[in-house]
Amino acid sequence: MSSSDAHNPDFQKIFESLPNQYIIVTPDRTIVAATDSFLASTGKSREGIVGMDILEAFPDNPDNPDAKGTEILRSSIERVVETGKIDILPPVRYDIENSDGIFEPRWFQPLNAPAFDDDGKLVYVLHGAEDITAQMTSKS
Repeated sequence: MSSSDAHNPDFQKIFESLPNQYIIVTPDRTIVAATDSFLASTGKSREGIVGMDILEAFPDNPDNPDAKGTEILRSSIERVVETGKIDILPPVRYDIENSDGIFEPRWFQPLNAPAFDDDGKLVYVLHGAEDITAQMTSKS
């Protein structure tokens, strides 16, 4: 790494390499970035979800009439956009569609946090989703 690289880090590469599961969306919920960990956990590709509405990229399980994941996520992102404050949610069941088109039961500990530009305008929402499926299923 040259000294000029050290003073101009590639923040997109750093973000993508974070060990935690994060995606970045615009205030209208368009996905603009995802960590490798998030992609590995959900079985999605960066090319397959960037540019999509997060609720379309990760729809509710159509076979579960009690599924409320998209409703909970939409409401949380809206709260962050309206208030400019972090929104930490209780554990949420949010089934994830695998590569065979089958929805697998999953549990996440989600949070949504605002990101502002230099003028204080909210420009992104950072969505974190820790996969806690193992902890939740071991309780039952």
